[in-house]
Amino acid sequence: MRELPQLWRISRVDFAVWTVTWVAVVTLSVDLGLAVGVVFSMMTVVCRTQRVQCLALGLAEGTELYRPLRKSHKLLQVPGLCILSYPAPLYFGTRGQFRRILEWHLGLGEGSKEAPKTDGPPDAAAEPVRVVVLDCSGVTFADAAGAREVVQLASRCRDAGIHLLLAQCNASVLGTLTQAGLLDRVTPEQLFVSVQDAAAHALERLELSGPKTCTVWV
Repeated sequence: MRELPQLWRISRVDFAVWTVTWVAVVTLSVDLGLAVGVVFSMMTVVCRTQRVQCLALGLAEGTELYRPLRKSHKLLQVPGLCILSYPAPLYFGTRGQFRRILEWHLGLGEGSKEAPKTDGPPDAAAEPVRVVVLDCSGVTFADAAGAREVVQLASRCRDAGIHLLLAQCNASVLGTLTQAGLLDRVTPEQLFVSVQDAAAHALERLELSGPKTCTVWV
């Protein structure tokens, strides 16, 4: 009980799990109370994965690091290139959110012909996205439903003329995506071990159609 104030300061979600479990044990029984605590804890995990934000990234000036546009200063963004980070597991419970977020950033919504939306100022979206880098380092696991969503995204990007690059997929996630048929939609050359490598490849691809000037976000 003495640790409860500290637990409240560290994580209010964990505090709520402890409180619900304690009340259930006292009012019901030890077995039922622990079962209630486990179920409630699982519900909090599901709820938190439903609230994940997909962040647009920009290159930090003077470094090789990519940071969220909304949280950093002096970031460089190349017109026609969109770098996105999805920091959550990709499973049946989050696949709908994943699809809506990517549609919003890339302008892939049904019947939508408007320029893709970004986290930057309005003029950042003046040029349509031609290459997108998806940072998968935060995708700790993917199930069959989530993997199929990525495969469908690859197909839609190809049909829309958008070159999709995947970066930092762990071995487990990459294996699931491969089993779902990802390599039928993309080539191994579109898979990268880091965001930096993927971005460098994207810049080379964009330069084939002419030099592009970086926009500085302050």
